[in-house]
Amino acid sequence: MNRIPRLLVVQRISLSHDKLMSRSIAARFGPLLTYMANAGLIEWEEIVEGDVTISQLRRFDAVLFNKHTSTRAVDLMKMANDLGLKTIYDMDDWIIDLPMYSVTDLSDDLLANIMWMVRHASVATVSNRVLQERLRRIRPSVVIIPNGFDHQSSACADGEWLEASPPRILFSNTDGIKLVHFKKGFLQVIADFMERHPEAELDFWGDRFPEMSRIPRLRARGFLDNTGYKHAIRDAGYLFAIVPLGGREDPDALFFNSCKSCIKYIDYGSLGIPGIYSRTPVYEDAITHRQTAMLVENNVGEWSEAMEELYRDETLRNALRQNAHEDTRARFGLERPARTFMELLMYGAQ
Repeated sequence: MNRIPRLLVVQRISLSHDKLMSRSIAARFGPLLTYMANAGLIEWEEIVEGDVTISQLRRFDAVLFNKHTSTRAVDLMKMANDLGLKTIYDMDDWIIDLPMYSVTDLSDDLLANIMWMVRHASVATVSNRVLQERLRRIRPSVVIIPNGFDHQSSACADGEWLEASPPRILFSNTDGIKLVHFKKGFLQVIADFMERHPEAELDFWGDRFPEMSRIPRLRARGFLDNTGYKHAIRDAGYLFAIVPLGGREDPDALFFNSCKSCIKYIDYGSLGIPGIYSRTPVYEDAITHRQTAMLVENNVGEWSEAMEELYRDETLRNALRQNAHEDTRARFGLERPARTFMELLMYGAQ
């Protein structure tokens, strides 16, 4: 292929919110593909799956699906394969076996569609090694495209961080709060913290949850597109972010949670937002406790203590900002994922 490859990204309805387009596609591939397009490596276009026609398919060299489940997506992959296009099926969650906290419910027919696309795509990609090992039970060749951050387009310059007044805390979440045994305790920790600190505000970005009304001064911010969201949280002056995820106290969900990537640490660290993260395999592998972020067990004591300490200790916050910013720039840029993705477009999985 001597010319620039042309990639179609097939957009779909969100699996967790039937009135929104997929947010995971934008979060996972928006930065990467924009980075590659700006570098003159590819041309890409996004079209909703129901609007894709065979004449449109003929304009592209490759077609990307991410966690698609519909019969329409299966038909599109069949057409693309018949046309000789490269088809890529990507998974950044183990959606074949969803945990009980998820608001998504996939029927046997939809699960069968996923399995068919995994097996018949030219290339299967995932976000981390845990997912790669599991998906290799279905097909032998699975390539890791790690999540990353375009540090040239959205991140703060080193040392440019300002904290808002009154103080703001960040909490974002989609598809159900990702806790089972500690969910009630976590929400109580947040409510108690806000009661103790009447000057503080909590910005919540994401899907509404029933207990929101019990948390004082919680501001529901809703949704923005991925770029707009990153710019908004970059410029909001957050003191820190809270990032709960079920750990070893939720054994039935532990594998699913371990399949997630540390994308929130990548984003928050790149944007200079200190964070408190659940001590789970995903974040244990990415974070050095008290150097790049705070890691806490999912219990009331550790979450409460970490929030109080980080709220009161500006020196600690600034150290975490600086260290996480340097760490994410060093380890989670887009040059390596772009190179891997380009090789897949040009040559396929080896």
